[in-house]
Amino acid sequence: MKGFDRLTKAEKAKVIAAAVVIALLIGFPLMVALARRTTSSRLPSIDLPVIGSGNGETTVLDEPIDERASFDGDKVKGLDVTWNGGEVRLVRGTGDDVVVRARLGAGTYDMDPRHSSISLDESTGTLIVDDGLPESNNGLEYPAFALTIELPEGLSLSSVDLSGTSASMGIDQVVCDHLIVSTVSSGITVQGLDAGSAEIASISGSVSFDGAVTTDLSVTSVSGALDVTLAGALPPQTALDSTSGSITLDIPDDAGFTLTSDRVSGGFVCEFGELAERDEPGSLSAQVVNGDGSAQITADSISGSVRVK
Repeated sequence: MKGFDRLTKAEKAKVIAAAVVIALLIGFPLMVALARRTTSSRLPSIDLPVIGSGNGETTVLDEPIDERASFDGDKVKGLDVTWNGGEVRLVRGTGDDVVVRARLGAGTYDMDPRHSSISLDESTGTLIVDDGLPESNNGLEYPAFALTIELPEGLSLSSVDLSGTSASMGIDQVVCDHLIVSTVSSGITVQGLDAGSAEIASISGSVSFDGAVTTDLSVTSVSGALDVTLAGALPPQTALDSTSGSITLDIPDDAGFTLTSDRVSGGFVCEFGELAERDEPGSLSAQVVNGDGSAQITADSISGSVRVK
């Protein structure tokens, strides 16, 4: 077998792409597991009813689950949510409390959905929500558990951390210092975000992002499409990465930025700015400078197309 330094650029790119996919498939569950570690035994909590063995046998719910918990908005400083199936929605509410609601209809489920918990770490102000389900479904279907968290108007959080496996994630009009969203196979939608930094990652789900970030923005997916709209002043650093998914970036025409895009086979289109391209066998590279070129943007994909508009 050839040494890595003797491979062509195309061969190197294929090796790197394979390594990225393997690393994500192996490392992502570990990342999610680490993110889930909590000390809930020491926390005041509100537990959803626990019934059933939880041993992998099917669980029958004769009555739907509809749990609601409220917390003083002044005491909630951050969110740590682990929710594997169904959906998660962070929205603006109408009151002064943070309201958490978990709902699931009656029926028969592959996994026992009645081990969920909601707890507030009063020492840090972190609201912890966990569905109690395993991070790996082992071929079973996650229950379609719907989680909604309502945030008071004007509430600014220090951190928001959402992780899951196949639960779709929706974040609407959230203000925070740091946002982290990670999922394996579901879509992620972020609208109206106002954050200091944001890290959004999915393996096979698509990502739709619309918001303002003041420092660093990172959006990644292996096979999902990335659709990113930046509002207001651009963050100093933006990194968009996809292995086979397309990347679409929408930014203000008068923004000052320098964008670089490295690809193997995907196309590149930019609707404004000064474009310079370099095409070599197995490697496609483009650079766009607009305005003062101050904000640094990378939009890299192996086989997905990149469009800047």
